Amino acid sequence: MTMKYYEDKTAVITGAASGMGLLTSRMIAEAGGSVVMCDFNSDALKAAVEEVNALGKGMAYAVVADVRKFADAERSAALAVEKTGRIDLLVNFAGGNEARCCKSFVPFYEQPIKVIDWGLDVNLKGAVYFSRACMPYMVKAKSGVIVCMGSVTGFEGDGNGAMYGTAKSGLFNFVVGLAKAGAPHGVRAFCVAPGPVLTRPAMAKMETALGRAIEPKEIVDFILYLSSDSCPSVTGSTYLVDAGRLCVARGSTAGFLEAGK
Repeated sequence: MTMKYYEDKTAVITGAASGMGLLTSRMIAEAGGSVVMCDFNSDALKAAVEEVNALGKGMAYAVVADVRKFADAERSAALAVEKTGRIDLLVNFAGGNEARCCKSFVPFYEQPIKVIDWGLDVNLKGAVYFSRACMPYMVKAKSGVIVCMGSVTGFEGDGNGAMYGTAKSGLFNFVVGLAKAGAPHGVRAFCVAPGPVLTRPAMAKMETALGRAIEPKEIVDFILYLSSDSCPSVTGSTYLVDAGRLCVARGSTAGFLEAGK
């Protein structure tokens, strides 16, 4: 019943060329919905959109976008409305630990400013920019859901990629603001904070109470359930889905970098 909800709906998805962004795009399209797939990697995005459209069900559209640029967010939202007349769902998947993504494996106090800026801009401002671009269309339609991707690191912190945890904890509060602004107009917002997800094999090295990492589909299923009409009262909350990561005693202070460089 949850996936039936997405028939004829339109989603804007950042970080859509791979991982959970691609999986979400595929699942919405399989249900008969449309997806505007946004990603910085043009080659990977082209292949991902072709993969989704090959399903022969819902339609996928590509937008090569840098989430650090508000103009790209505006362009993505405008394309969704131009092509489908609506935006029902925004999922802000784009992000990453700046130490790993920028290959700068040094303590925070030695991190170059350009790495610090990358961590804040991609993980926090990207979600803010895309939410700001998409939300007016939702307010006008009196309906819509905005999803931000947090992380267990938003609770743990990280001594190397300190901006990753800082940005993710910022999203916990950001969805509260979105919920307050959107409530009078039928617009909901929430944050999902995963623990180690098997979007790359190294995540299996991270310790959890359940003794395993999380399958990407577990997170995507959860997001799509909360975003559907099965959960019309869910807004302003952050949901930790970490396989019990925070339940275990930890000696490391490296956060996600313990999964390998």
